[in-house]
Amino acid sequence: MTSTRRVLSAIALLAALSGVAACGPEDPTAEGVTGGSGSSASASPSKTSDSGEAGDGPADDVDGDGKGGDCGKPPTLPAGVLKVKVELMRDSGGFEAAEAKPHCTPNDWIYGADKGDPTKHYVLPENVKASLALAAGPGQWKQVDHEQLALHVDRCLAEEIGAPTDDYPKVEAPYGCFGNVYEITLNAKGEVDTMKEIWSV
Repeated sequence: MTSTRRVLSAIALLAALSGVAACGPEDPTAEGVTGGSGSSASASPSKTSDSGEAGDGPADDVDGDGKGGDCGKPPTLPAGVLKVKVELMRDSGGFEAAEAKPHCTPNDWIYGADKGDPTKHYVLPENVKASLALAAGPGQWKQVDHEQLALHVDRCLAEEIGAPTDDYPKVEAPYGCFGNVYEITLNAKGEVDTMKEIWSV
């Protein structure tokens, strides 16, 4: 019975999520955090009472037992490392992104940003060191140049909102779209120095 509740809770949660990245074994710097669900959002569910009204239960109560999720301690990022959910690609020189925060789900910790979260403009210089996740599986990235990165982000954003493929061609293998969550570092000027796509299933 408990496993059935977990499966149903997982389906409901993933349907409510958008633009998140889950945790897994290929990112040891964040206690096992890796990619996430490609087209899921990151709203943390809150427990509801039998009347359907929000209750006082924990926000990460993924199995409805009132005890919260079983993800353990939330992951922490190393100093100087940020995870962001890209929301808008202004042009190849910069983008708008919200801070991606970890949320406990049946698939472990997933990074994402809630709809309406504040965004910040990030400058994307020509010499950015960028890596895109390969669709083949976790722990696999390929280094790309500034132009390839900007095009990839733009196409994944278009795919996320369901833009016509006549206007925005789909991302092709070996790459994929995984919720537009990236791990970034900034240089002394506050510009993006490194940008690594977070893989997900």
